[in-house]
Amino acid sequence: MTLTSFTTEHPYRSSAWFLLIVVFVLIALAVINLLFLIGILVQVAAVDLILAIIGIFLLTRLDWWGKAGYTTGIRLAHVPLFILPCAIALLSLAEGIRVTAPVEILTFAALTLVVGFAEETYFRGLILTSLLPTGTIRAVILSSFVFAVLHLLNIIGGTWDPFYTVVDTVAAFGLGITLAAIRLRTGSIWPLVGIHALFDFTSLIAMGGIDVPAQSSRVLFISILIGIVFVAYGLFLLRNEISGAIQRPVIS
Repeated sequence: MTLTSFTTEHPYRSSAWFLLIVVFVLIALAVINLLFLIGILVQVAAVDLILAIIGIFLLTRLDWWGKAGYTTGIRLAHVPLFILPCAIALLSLAEGIRVTAPVEILTFAALTLVVGFAEETYFRGLILTSLLPTGTIRAVILSSFVFAVLHLLNIIGGTWDPFYTVVDTVAAFGLGITLAAIRLRTGSIWPLVGIHALFDFTSLIAMGGIDVPAQSSRVLFISILIGIVFVAYGLFLLRNEISGAIQRPVIS
């Protein structure tokens, strides 16, 4: 059985394999960091660079560049869809920035673009696409759920506050719903790469690095609220799909 036929005939298994690739690379680089102390920033860069390379191989092998949304450009009519997520991404800068050195800013920009490409390739590219035959809404929710759950791994490294990590997972689930909805509405994955990179970039320059110390209850509340807003916005964008699923007759 070829890789293409496997993904077509076994959507759940294929999406699980794509997820296992992400988990394996994350764990492998975490172990390397523990043994050789390469640094958390280098670890993140290495993880996403490796995932990006593997993702490119998989997209090429499956001939999914079009199905994953990489051959569709950004249309002017779709730009309004990006306003809300981009505006929320910029909220991280509300209390100022800690990074002002041009070289460091450029480094963070390059890093977040790689992260955006790698993570969107897997979660809104490979995993979402492989799950679509099971139903659009189910595919959106499942791909967003695994995207969110992986954020819990930030607790293991000890660089993120545990309470914030849990709250960020809720926000990540909502963001996943919105990004998947935009992907399906526009047919393009490029806006997602940009939005994802913008979220990570603004967070990095606002906090000064990867580490996330304990946050105030206000920040935690806002993060949860953002997650709820994103769920609502994503479902709003998918309202036609939801309506169609409700009206579709049940075949016994």
